[in-house]
Amino acid sequence: MEQLNFTLALLVLTGLISWQAFSRPDMYNKLMFIPYEMKRQNDYFRFLTHGMVHADGNHLLFNLITLWMFGVGIEYYFKAYFGPQVGITLYILFYFSGIVLSALPDYFRHRDNPSYRAVGASGGVSAVVFGYIFMNPWDKVFWIIPAGIYGVLYLAYSAYMDRYGNDNIGHNAHFWGGLYGIVFVYSLLKLTRPEVLSIIFQSYFSF
Repeated sequence: MEQLNFTLALLVLTGLISWQAFSRPDMYNKLMFIPYEMKRQNDYFRFLTHGMVHADGNHLLFNLITLWMFGVGIEYYFKAYFGPQVGITLYILFYFSGIVLSALPDYFRHRDNPSYRAVGASGGVSAVVFGYIFMNPWDKVFWIIPAGIYGVLYLAYSAYMDRYGNDNIGHNAHFWGGLYGIVFVYSLLKLTRPEVLSIIFQSYFSF
């Protein structure tokens, strides 16, 4: 159970804040991602806080389930490769930096658009999803779909919704978060555990 501690804590924290914000419009509006106001009022904390609120219960549930499915594995790998303390620190950095950095493209894209708003932990969750897929692409999602194929479908849906959706969900962050997840894990292992990286690459052809 020790291996699940932070993932479980993150699920509970995100769920509680999101659920509370559903019934408190003032809190919801204060935390959500609004590039127009961020540029003019220096509300840069929204880069992080928008990842703690969600559009509705279904959006929240989807992100929590996805984070649980892949976050447990990432947390386990990080602790195994870097030790419990360093591993959990890297995991925390990985998740929250994914939320922040994946929102940057939308910030520059919409900072002069007063109508644009977005919420959701999409960037952090996608970073976790694709970081895990990078390390274990043949693992089964829902006991059926290889993780790599699930990732492709996930990005295709995100790209479609980013273009045609109108639900205040930061779908574009799915793509950038996923890309960041791969780059972060690759760079981390390349710098610190290149032997693990070699094993991962060998596994790509063992299916």
